[in-house]
Amino acid sequence: MSYKKYEMVTRGILGKIESGEWSPGTQILAERKLAELFSVSRITVQKALDDLVERNILERPAGRNGTFVRSDPMVSQRTTARKESRLVGVAIDDISDSFGAHILRGIEDCLWNRRYHTIICNVDRNFRKVEDYFFSLSEQNIDGVIFSPVIESEAYEEKNRSIIERIERQETPLVLLDRTIADTRKNFVSTNHREASRRLTADFIARGNHRRLILVTGVSCSSIAEREEGFLDAVRAAGLDPGEQHIVRLNDNLLFPELQPNSPYIEEIRRAIGDVDGATGFVALNGRLLRGASLALCGMGFPLGRFTRSDLHGQFAVPLDGTGDTLVSVQPAYQLGYEAARLLLHSIETPGSATMQIRLDADITLFGE
Repeated sequence: MSYKKYEMVTRGILGKIESGEWSPGTQILAERKLAELFSVSRITVQKALDDLVERNILERPAGRNGTFVRSDPMVSQRTTARKESRLVGVAIDDISDSFGAHILRGIEDCLWNRRYHTIICNVDRNFRKVEDYFFSLSEQNIDGVIFSPVIESEAYEEKNRSIIERIERQETPLVLLDRTIADTRKNFVSTNHREASRRLTADFIARGNHRRLILVTGVSCSSIAEREEGFLDAVRAAGLDPGEQHIVRLNDNLLFPELQPNSPYIEEIRRAIGDVDGATGFVALNGRLLRGASLALCGMGFPLGRFTRSDLHGQFAVPLDGTGDTLVSVQPAYQLGYEAARLLLHSIETPGSATMQIRLDADITLFGE
């Protein structure tokens, strides 16, 4: 996980408070003991403690030695009021595929430990559906929301911003998952998409001595934009000209699992790919884009049939000739869900706490391993 050391100490202390091991008014371990517990220096511990004191989670009462979990009657009162329903709304892309299912499992495992329950919405890249879902939830006194911003063909930021503003007006704790909105500083948990894309592309270029690639990208959103940046970072670092790379933008909302090789949209993709002369591989920024590009390229004579399955997820780097190393960037789906739920619980139980943004690392592996 991409935490600084003091942030790891902070989250460890918060975990003990959230679990009830350190209840309000309890004196926590001394700095030396905390340093031993988390295998860090006392300076790192001091920074974490100062942060939690500033956020009114811990306190150092005058005339008493040590640091204590804060006992604030107003905080306790607000926290109790928010816990009345013990229901959390979860709106993510699709829990029927493996990525969404693992995210949901992480969320539910974390919430169930505290006896919170989930109300699920399959987003299905349908803004109107999500809008209706949140309108319904507003009448159920939910305690918090975990939300993956909706990817539609246009107005990504404007439409999702309106949902976020509605949740804010209801003063409901919110965590954004996997995607975010520019200039919207909210609690947020995501893969480090840019770094994962950079590592994937750099490794692929080095393994195959690729000089010209096809980048298959999709509908604009924060995660796609970050992956595009990571691809270009790697291209520049390899001494290649970004202008010579062939960028193809598809509408991945149209790339349904049941899409057939002879469908009109696959023919559109073939035309968009066009001349692949000089290209030796392609990078697809998600599983839908991988399948769409592979279906089109198969029709152009490339041996890529094994990439036309609808159950593949992640970002892929694939040699066009079907030989050589294919790489995949695998997101830590379960951990994403678990961390989003942990952060939401902290927001519910510590009103007014500082905003946190957490980035997790993806694994880059050989496809098929």
